[in-house]
Amino acid sequence: MSKITTFGKVTASIALASLMLAGCSSNNDSPQSNSSTKNSSKVSSTKSQTKKAVKENTTKLKTQEINLSQSEALNKFNEQFKDKKIKEIDLELENNKYIYKIDGFDMNKEYTVNIDANSGKILNTHSEKLDLDEHLQKGINLDKTISREEASKIAEKHATGTSQEWKLEQDNNQTIWEVKVVSANKETDVKIDAINKKVLHVEKD
Repeated sequence: MSKITTFGKVTASIALASLMLAGCSSNNDSPQSNSSTKNSSKVSSTKSQTKKAVKENTTKLKTQEINLSQSEALNKFNEQFKDKKIKEIDLELENNKYIYKIDGFDMNKEYTVNIDANSGKILNTHSEKLDLDEHLQKGINLDKTISREEASKIAEKHATGTSQEWKLEQDNNQTIWEVKVVSANKETDVKIDAINKKVLHVEKD
């Protein structure tokens, strides 16, 4: 009986020691696991922030390539088609280059001039017969509209990122700035009344 009791005590001691070692091992692994997870999260967050910064900086650099002002672009339009009413002014990226697309009209025809916003070179011109339902349309009163820069500031208050493309147009007798604001992971279109500066619509892609 004494041998059996002693054997039982030894077995119990071994089992207890095993449990204690397992507990220590578990406690030692937990901080390392948590630390590894935190480090992984930090790396992922840093990569995301870097990607966002690169895209926004690229957008700003592209914006700096707009050497031709809107008024200078309009002068070039008038050199091609004099004394026309202005229907729409687009400033957009095509193949990493900014292009002005200006549409105008008179009682008989509508006219389009595309201009390189960096060099000022006229890329192409076009005219065609005006549709019957467009004879009563009104041109943009450029003296009353806010500037592209002011429209950009308003848009960026309602969307995260940097203004990248712009459109000034006459829509149902209302003059509207449409500004595309771009960040690392999304694009937002902001429509603004070009006369009273009111934000009309915000749409996220």
